[in-house]
Amino acid sequence: MSPHRSDGYRFDSLRERLLRAGVGPRHVRRYLRELGDHYDDALREDLARGGDVARSREAAWARLGTEDSLARSMLERPELRSTAARFPALFFGLAPALGWVGAPIAIAAALSLLPEALRRAVPPAEAASILYALAIVYSRLLPVLVGAVVFTAAADRRLGGLWPIAGAAAVDLLAGTLTVYALPGELGVTSSLLPWLAPFSAFGPKDLVALGFGVLKAACMLALGLAAQRLVQRFRRNDLAHAP
Repeated sequence: MSPHRSDGYRFDSLRERLLRAGVGPRHVRRYLRELGDHYDDALREDLARGGDVARSREAAWARLGTEDSLARSMLERPELRSTAARFPALFFGLAPALGWVGAPIAIAAALSLLPEALRRAVPPAEAASILYALAIVYSRLLPVLVGAVVFTAAADRRLGGLWPIAGAAAVDLLAGTLTVYALPGELGVTSSLLPWLAPFSAFGPKDLVALGFGVLKAACMLALGLAAQRLVQRFRRNDLAHAP
């Protein structure tokens, strides 16, 4: 066990203070790791001089400085603030939806660059099956993963849940109201939401029942994203509890 683990509550307090102030998690981890190494060295030196454990721990901590001074040395460097903490609406509210909408556009653009012979090598029936499977993953699995990533990133930065929930919910609502269908030689996508937002769109008629089912699917995906984030946090706590 690391010598500074017994004083871990002090490092935990400093970690929370820095994260809540917007310092990037990467910078916080590196800073606390360096402080822990300095603490270990100071503790070993004091113990080697015959000091008792309790007094040596206090002496080692005193050599590092007070929590206020340690925090101030980081907070006085604005370049260490994370981009997400400075622009939460952009990072957590808008970026998830833009990323999800842009993913198929990017994939289609990449496929268009493939040689014509390579694109024709896949039989049409197999290509339709592959596209259908990808569409299901895109509309049902990817939104859950996006939500889990967004919620985990927000929790790591100790940010409030407003923008993360708004961003993940926007993706889930767009995805949940999509219906992917496959017919012989045809693959199609309809939306029960877009006809209400754009009445002249070609995504189908306005259907309140279909929209209600879509919203229900969106709520389920949002809940699954939150559950996945909770599992990630639990695994992390377990790893920390069993760390040497």
